[in-house]
Amino acid sequence: MTPASNPELAPGGLAADPGERRSRCRWSALGALLFGFAGHAASGGEVATDPQATLDRMARAAQTLNYDGTFVYSNGGKMQSMRIIHRAEKDGERERLVALSGAAREVLRDRERVTCILPDSQSVVVAKSRPRDFPHSPLFDPGTGFARFYTMSIGYGERIAGRHTQLVTVEPRDRYRYGYRLWMDRETGLLLKSELVDENGEVAEQLVYTHIELPESIPDALLEPEVSGAGYTWYRDASGTAERGARPAGEPAWLPEGFDMSNHARDPILESRTPVEHLVFSDGLASLSVFIERLDEAATPLRGLDSMGAVHAFGSVVNGYQITVVGEVPAATVTRVAESMARR
Repeated sequence: MTPASNPELAPGGLAADPGERRSRCRWSALGALLFGFAGHAASGGEVATDPQATLDRMARAAQTLNYDGTFVYSNGGKMQSMRIIHRAEKDGERERLVALSGAAREVLRDRERVTCILPDSQSVVVAKSRPRDFPHSPLFDPGTGFARFYTMSIGYGERIAGRHTQLVTVEPRDRYRYGYRLWMDRETGLLLKSELVDENGEVAEQLVYTHIELPESIPDALLEPEVSGAGYTWYRDASGTAERGARPAGEPAWLPEGFDMSNHARDPILESRTPVEHLVFSDGLASLSVFIERLDEAATPLRGLDSMGAVHAFGSVVNGYQITVVGEVPAATVTRVAESMARR
C-alpha cells in the first residue's frame, strides 16, 4: 500500500504499514494545522476592505504570534477536538498539537523536524520539517495572479469564541478547486473558523476555535510532550529534496489551469524500501500531490477513486509503478490528473 493509498488529512486513524504511518502522520499534521493559525493585528476592530491585505496579515502572524487554543476539526463525518500551542521565536517557530478526543496522539514541530507520537500503537514518527502550505502559499504574493482562478470578498462575520469576526469568502472560477470561507478576529486578525466548500456548495471540512488565548510568552513546559516515547518503536524519515535540475520519473499531461510544480522530492519511507517520488502542484491556494512508487509485490495497489471527506485520491498502476494523486480538491480533479499520468 502506498503512502497516499488511503489519505486522511483529519487527525485520526492509523495506518498499519510503518511507511504509510509516517506519511499519514505528515498529512494528519498538515490537515489539522492547515487553517489553525493566527492573523496579524488589525487596528481598531474594524472590518477591513481589502481581502488580500487580510490574508497577508493572517499569513505573517502564523510566524509571529504566540497562541494557545482549542478547536474542533471535522472532515468526512468525523469530528475531533484538538489543542494547539504555538510559540514564535527569533530563529523559527515551535508548536505542539494534541488530540483531545479520539486516539491519543501529539505532533511537535520546530524548524528542523516534525515528531508524531502515537501512544495507541506505541510508535514515534520523525520527519523533516517543511513549510506549511497555507500560510506560506504564494496566494499571499500579489504577483501570483491567483485572482484569475478565484474571486474574493470581505464582510462582517459571526461571533466566534467570544470574539467578533470579519469574513473572507474565496470562490473558485472553475470546478477543479474548492472554495473557502475564513472568519478572522476583527481585533487581532486571528483566524477563528474556516470552511472548505465543495463544488456543490456544501461544507466538506470545517475548523472552528472554541477557546483562544494570545499570551505574551509560552513556557517551555507547554511545548513538551506528555509521553516521552521511551520504549516505543521509532521511525525516522530520511526525506530529501530531489537533485537540483533532476526531472521527475513522470508528470501529469494535464493539470487545472494555474497549477505549477511547487515541490519535488524523493522520500525513502524506510531504509529497506525504495523511495517514493513526491510531486506537489499548487495554484497558490489549492494543492495536490502525485506519488510515484515502484510497486511492492506484497502490496495491495490502489486502483480508482478513494475519498475521505474533502480529500480525494485516485490510484493507478503503470509499468510496475503505483501512481497516486491525492489532494483537497474535487474528485474530478484527482481523477483527470491521474488518468493523464504516463511514465517517461
